[in-house]
Amino acid sequence: PPPPPLPSSFFCSVMTLEAIRYRSGSLQILNQLLLPHQTVYEDVRSVQGAYEAIKSMKVRGAPAIAIVGCLSLAVELRAGAGGDDPVTFIRESLCHLTSARPTAVNMGRAARELMEFAENESMEKNSEQLRESVISWIEDMLERDVNDNKKIGNYGAQHILSGVPRDSVTVLTHCNTGSLATAGYGTALGEGGAWDPTGSEDGGRFRL
Repeated sequence: PPPPPLPSSFFCSVMTLEAIRYRSGSLQILNQLLLPHQTVYEDVRSVQGAYEAIKSMKVRGAPAIAIVGCLSLAVELRAGAGGDDPVTFIRESLCHLTSARPTAVNMGRAARELMEFAENESMEKNSEQLRESVISWIEDMLERDVNDNKKIGNYGAQHILSGVPRDSVTVLTHCNTGSLATAGYGTALGEGGAWDPTGSEDGGRFRL
C-alpha cells in the first residue's frame, strides 16, 4: 500500500524555514546539505566562509547565493575590513565570491552593481563612510529580494488564474524556486504563497 500522506504541519514547517538569518555583523545560513533530516544553522564569519558554503552547496539557489555572498562582505566590513583601502578589499572579495559558483548569475550581477556603487561612493567619502554606505546597500538588497519575490508571486498567480477557465489549477515548477533559494518567500513557488490556501477566496484554486 502507498505510504500515508504527510501531515499538513510538515509542509507548514518546511515553508517557514529560513535559508538566511542576518543581523548587522552576524550571518547564519541553513546548511541545506543536511536537509531534510537535520535543521542546522551555521555561522558565516567571513567572505572565505561564504565562498566555501556556496562552493560546497550548503547554500543553493542563485538569489540566496548572491545574498549570502554580499552579506558575508557586510560582516567583514562591519568589523573594519579593508582598512584605509576598502575599495580594493571589496573588489577582491567580490571576485572571489563570484568564482565559487560561476553559473549563479545573481552573484555576478550583484558584484558588478555593488562594485560600481562602491567606486562612486569612494569619490566623496572616507573609508569609514564608504564601509557604512556599502553595508547599507547590501542590507537593502536583502529586503529588496523579499519584496521582489512577493511581487513575482502575486503577478504570477494572478496571470495564471486569469487564463484558466477551470475552477482550480495545479502548477508544476522545476529548478530551485522556493524560500530556501532566496532571502525568503520564493520566486515561482511564491505564486502558491500569494494565495493563502486557508484564508483567501482564491486559495483553493491554486496548487503547486
